[in-house]
Amino acid sequence: MAETSKIKPLNQQNNLRYIYNTRRYLVWSIFIILLSLLLTFVSLVPQISSISNLYSDLIKENKRLAQLRIKVAQLIDSDNSLVITNLNNINQALPSKKPLLELLTSLNTVGNQSQVRFNDISLTPGKISTQSGDVRESTRKSNKQTTTKVNYETLFLDLTVTGTISNINQFFTEIEKIAPFTTITAMTLNETSVDSLNKNSSDTIFEAKITITSYFFSKSISVNVDAKLPELTVSQREIIDNLQSFTYTSQNEQYEIQGGGLENLFPNIVSPI
Repeated sequence: MAETSKIKPLNQQNNLRYIYNTRRYLVWSIFIILLSLLLTFVSLVPQISSISNLYSDLIKENKRLAQLRIKVAQLIDSDNSLVITNLNNINQALPSKKPLLELLTSLNTVGNQSQVRFNDISLTPGKISTQSGDVRESTRKSNKQTTTKVNYETLFLDLTVTGTISNINQFFTEIEKIAPFTTITAMTLNETSVDSLNKNSSDTIFEAKITITSYFFSKSISVNVDAKLPELTVSQREIIDNLQSFTYTSQNEQYEIQGGGLENLFPNIVSPI
């Protein structure tokens, strides 16, 4: 039995040796074919991955190209859009800088139209040289406490005017229609016996102390090139339509300090100095 078990491995070795001697070219051919397939697979895998990534990028770029074509068509059509045709009024109603001079000029115009007299004007303009400085400490604190994100800042102005009740009502109405956007946030109305506007008039003269707030845009704008143009909502269209009835002033932008010979917008207010 032991001799039989030894003969079997020898026969297997002889058989393998015989197959190799008679079929060595076939064996080498199979080996070379397998090696070639392995090398081909190893070399093609990166190429297939690269082609797949390139195809994915091509799909993304085609989508972006389609969006850019839509954007170009929108820009071409925007020449006649509601925003472009009213661009000047929109920029004056919501300026991109602190509208101190514009607000004072508009108030002077409205005051002359409504025939009221300015008795006192006080404001805290903050850093006039900057476009995004807060105008009041309370405003800064409230901005830190609130979680609502706003894209505009405010400019507060306290003033006292006198006139008849009809003139003051007209003044209040016109304040809501001046550029930049301005609204009355606080008001007290008292009757006064002083009538320096018209001493012969029998109308009762009132003194109104009001706080007005003017708004200006100060945030940076960032947008993707391929992003679609925003569409105006119904309320935004109504606002732009209402801008047609606003009172606008032409205030030249000053790039240097000027002094002497300037027009006094509020000549009735006497300086305490």
